[in-house]
Amino acid sequence: ALVWLLLRRLPLRWPRLLPIIAPLPYPVLLLALVLGAARYTLAQPRFDSGSLAYYNDLDQSFILEGVLIAPPDERDTYSLLRIRAERLRPIDGMLFQPVSGILQARDTSGGAWRYGDRVQVQGRLETPPVLEDFSYRDYLARQGVYSLMNQASVRLLLHGQGNPLLTGVYSLKARALATVYRIFPDPEASLMAGILLGVETGIPEPVQQAFQATGTTHIIAISGFNITILAGLFSTLFVKLLGKRRRFLAAGLSVAAIGLYTILVGAEAAVVRAALMGALALFARQVGRQQDGLNSLGLVAALMALANPDILWDVGFQLSFMATLGLVLYAAPLTEAFLRLASRRLSSSAAQRLSGPVGEYVLLTFAAQITTLPVIAYHFNRISLVAFLVNPLILPAQPPVMIVGGLALLVSLVFQPLGQLLAYLAWPFVVFTIRVVEFFAPFPGAMLELGQVALP
Repeated sequence: ALVWLLLRRLPLRWPRLLPIIAPLPYPVLLLALVLGAARYTLAQPRFDSGSLAYYNDLDQSFILEGVLIAPPDERDTYSLLRIRAERLRPIDGMLFQPVSGILQARDTSGGAWRYGDRVQVQGRLETPPVLEDFSYRDYLARQGVYSLMNQASVRLLLHGQGNPLLTGVYSLKARALATVYRIFPDPEASLMAGILLGVETGIPEPVQQAFQATGTTHIIAISGFNITILAGLFSTLFVKLLGKRRRFLAAGLSVAAIGLYTILVGAEAAVVRAALMGALALFARQVGRQQDGLNSLGLVAALMALANPDILWDVGFQLSFMATLGLVLYAAPLTEAFLRLASRRLSSSAAQRLSGPVGEYVLLTFAAQITTLPVIAYHFNRISLVAFLVNPLILPAQPPVMIVGGLALLVSLVFQPLGQLLAYLAWPFVVFTIRVVEFFAPFPGAMLELGQVALP
């Protein structure tokens, strides 16, 4: 209702706010529907005696051997390990049998586990639970995990059993994370770890709650904003190093760098969506074609759904998709409306100059929030009433956070004293972001609790 009232105040030409979609022939739509349903059906898991999940919830313990497929997810008192199962036997049995599947094991030993470790785990296999307000089972299923071992005893068998490229990437990430905490104080270090490396577990709970109350959690998460900045930096760097004549090679190296960064930060759905659209934008620029936002977004969503149909139910993917859709549909009309309003009181040149910062920091935020509000309300049962105010205040500080903070990290990996000087330059922007969020979070009514939101 608030969005509707605000939009009614703008002299917009409403048909231009809505996408003009050319109708497709019904047979094409029907064929797409049938193929999509077939792909979804084929993607559903089927468990037999060779599947790890077949042995869930049995009244006995098992010994399993497998390889860690990701760095451990470190928490305060335990670590979550993702293990690709290879063989399994009952604790009182003698013979192993081959199995396939991914196990999430909870380890409390404090062991220094690494990606690629071959381990032996012992405990009971359980099906992920469905909680009252959250299906942990569906959340893990979208990541290919169907079995838990909540009280696991873990023993190392061998190091270095993973992919050499991923081993190098994850080693770099661990070193970079340690460097962030050396050159920045906390909580600024934890926020930088989230913004640059996708590691959000170290952010203090009060700071996380402040970002949630102000509707600014997208600042912490890796998103299209981060990828856009990186794509521009990589493209400019490689073109200058290789020259304009080798622009296709420069574009290819930029795409490869974005791909490695996507793996580095965890390759979650929102990051993959942003990386694919960034790669398409670089390709379009090199072939001299203008990228069509709707076509690119539709193509990327279709490719991701083809690879993993369950991704359509991923909240991160939904928010990322809807935010991009809002920018594609409404950014230009809102900017044009602002120009018309400003031109009534200012000269054309002044209105044009003003439309740049207003459009970038206010109208783009508004465009994205138009389409993400329903998703936020449905999944989180609350919306932030101060998000429209806080986002424009902190967004101007984010490019320096990304660029100067990223340079500080990269330089510190080579020569820490120089990187520390750059960190001092980035630190005020990080502090400003946190302080503004913490200032507005306690405002009365900053967060509106909606209760259970049902689909119509």
